[in-house]
Amino acid sequence: MKKLALYKQIQEDIMRKIKSGQLRPTDRIPSEQELMDEFKVSKITVKNALTLLADEGLIIRVQGKGTFVSANLVYNNDAPPVRSVSSLPLVGYIIPTMRTRVIQKLVDYTEQFLQEAGLSMVLSITRESSSIESNAIRTLTELGVQGLIVFPTEDEKYNESLLRLSLDKFPCVFIDRYLRNIETYTITSDNYGGAYKAVTHLLSKGHQRIALISPENSNSAIEDRTLGFEKAYTDQGISIDKSLWCHIPLNILRGEQALDYVSGFLQEHSGITAAFTLTEETARLTSAAISSLNNHTTIELLSFDNPHLASVAYVQQDEQEMARTAVKLLREQMDHIYSPKNAVIPVQLIIPSS
Repeated sequence: MKKLALYKQIQEDIMRKIKSGQLRPTDRIPSEQELMDEFKVSKITVKNALTLLADEGLIIRVQGKGTFVSANLVYNNDAPPVRSVSSLPLVGYIIPTMRTRVIQKLVDYTEQFLQEAGLSMVLSITRESSSIESNAIRTLTELGVQGLIVFPTEDEKYNESLLRLSLDKFPCVFIDRYLRNIETYTITSDNYGGAYKAVTHLLSKGHQRIALISPENSNSAIEDRTLGFEKAYTDQGISIDKSLWCHIPLNILRGEQALDYVSGFLQEHSGITAAFTLTEETARLTSAAISSLNNHTTIELLSFDNPHLASVAYVQQDEQEMARTAVKLLREQMDHIYSPKNAVIPVQLIIPSS
């Protein structure tokens, strides 16, 4: 019989202890160092095991406090009373992914400002799934968090769990994306103004056939950036050719066909002289697609968010101020002050020197 991989052995050992009741909801599980010593394995092996358990919703990792069994697991009522961790000053932070630099910076700054405020952060990643988002909200509230900061999923819908937070006036701040026509606390970058500045810059350089390249979804950030794009054209009195808009389906954007999809679009629409991408991810993808063209076409690229590509201009968000404001507005609600507002954080257009 084939021996289990070491990370799998750790994962199954913890799962067995949870199922048997040896580890109860909200119980602390052994630290990474303790698991390394017990199983005689490396830190990365332990991290892999814990990441898999967290993905399955079995455990929650609390910044600065340790790792705990999720609070919403069913357990044997004959077992001893459950020790609660809800007395800890916890704040839940729900994000869709850790893949973008913007979100990485937001998490880093938010943890810093929460720590300065005497609070600990519990991080949950939804992987762009509204069902995981709902489960995360339930698990974190049952764990006893005193507030939530939520970065909604990319394909933003009126998730019932998000609506319930607003209706119940539970301390909560939506960051980057938000639910329109819902009275709540939101923080966004100036998506409309940033896109307007970017496209106005391209138009001032003589570009008129500008491609718009973005994920195919309807979240508020993408919508506002698209409106800013349109307004720049309107103010210049130039008609927009929307056949030059490339909305990449999410299943393609996340798969192996993304590059071919964008390359094909650029080849089919001749005469494009510039491209404005609405995300860091689509900027890097478009840059690769432009490089793959065989006709030596020159297309100027400009991105919303820094794609970290040489000589590419971009709209810079202020992640530090977004995080600072998020913690400030959350503390306001935790102090029983409820006055919903939408904070719009200024952005900058960064033009690399030639």
